[in-house]
Amino acid sequence: MLNSTFWLLLISLFSLGYSANITYFPEILDKFRTDESRVLTITIRETEEAELYDGARSLQVRCGDDFLCKIEDAPSEIALTKDNQYQTTFNITIKGTFLGVTQLQVKMNAESLQPYDLRILRSNSGHKLQLAFTIFISIFVVVISLMMGTQLESERITNIVKAPIGPVIGFLCQFGLMPTIGYLLAEYCLPHDNISIKLALFAVSTCPGGGKSSFWTIIFGGNLDLSISMTFTQTIAALIMMPIWMSTLGHQFTDKNITIPFARIVQGLIGIMIPTIAGMIFRYYKPHLTEIIHKWIKRCSWMAMIVISFFAIYTNWYMIYLLTWPIVLCGCALPWLGYITAFSFAAIFRQSFKDCVTIAIETGIQNIGIAMLLMMWCLPEPESDISVTIIFVVAIMTDKPLMVIWLIGKLISKIRRKDKIAQINVESGIKALSTDLEDKKKTETEVEA
Repeated sequence: MLNSTFWLLLISLFSLGYSANITYFPEILDKFRTDESRVLTITIRETEEAELYDGARSLQVRCGDDFLCKIEDAPSEIALTKDNQYQTTFNITIKGTFLGVTQLQVKMNAESLQPYDLRILRSNSGHKLQLAFTIFISIFVVVISLMMGTQLESERITNIVKAPIGPVIGFLCQFGLMPTIGYLLAEYCLPHDNISIKLALFAVSTCPGGGKSSFWTIIFGGNLDLSISMTFTQTIAALIMMPIWMSTLGHQFTDKNITIPFARIVQGLIGIMIPTIAGMIFRYYKPHLTEIIHKWIKRCSWMAMIVISFFAIYTNWYMIYLLTWPIVLCGCALPWLGYITAFSFAAIFRQSFKDCVTIAIETGIQNIGIAMLLMMWCLPEPESDISVTIIFVVAIMTDKPLMVIWLIGKLISKIRRKDKIAQINVESGIKALSTDLEDKKKTETEVEA
């Protein structure tokens, strides 16, 4: 009797699986973008294991995340009878409202059936804007790299190579400290289930210096020769160092669906070096234009920084909804800790203040364009768009401390200049008063005489 009761209980437990088969057509909603509506055909058939009866069944169809999609025209109940062989087919309309990955959840008589995976991509307009932004950034990088190449003087580079203390310190900071900081932040400060965000932050930390580093070196009166030399040599070193880091620690932030395209990383880095080399060749044949280009570097960088900031915010407005405190804090911490640690490291090795500033700027400001391209290459949509959220934070927040320091420095200089002018005026007034008193005294003496 006990054995028969056990087997009945076991059979009842196994029957708690799906009592109905559900199929979806199409099997995958390919390139389903935000603001689009797609029709999905659903077929439900009760299995023989279910208690078959003629009548209506309650039905609930919803998105796993209501922020990502909405369900329209879904029936609230379906009729399953012997006449239709306990099978029915109906259509629903799914409207994408925000990019992301979720599931379509179906319940019949409060029983969950097999879900349907949904991948919602950026809208067509957003996708085109992103393409335009990528092209603009690529043109900016090419132009700035070309202009910086014209500032590379072979004799100064030779002197730096003869005593390469600065570039070596920069190399250790860029490819030793920064990837370590990036890994620790990604591993311990970001959500464990968000692999693409972790991978993006670590990818940024392995990138060489570049971008606006030479521009800020000029602003702060740093060693421009060292800055440009470090950017050039670190880009060459990245051909080896980036694949090493991404193939070791980087694999901890990947899964079976993510492959890191090492060949494309190398191609991208070589592509960045070509304009710099072209600039060096241009300098060799047109050395008299070097000073003119030097003046335009600052102007172009200022204008590009303003345009890129507004363009980036407008193009990637959707990222506002993806921001969380861990993403914001980690995006700020990576470049800011890079400034502090690199400056301290250079100071320990007794570098000049100008070189310390230059090494700190070169380390903290990284060529994040490489990381963006890497995410586009190795991640499908929408994961690639989601992952660049933290890269966007790094890009926006990297130079904000430098801007604050520069503004404070300008304010202090202005106050000191005013104080100096006031002091000169006071001294001039005292001197004039003293002269008047002496003249008056002299006049009185002459009258008495």
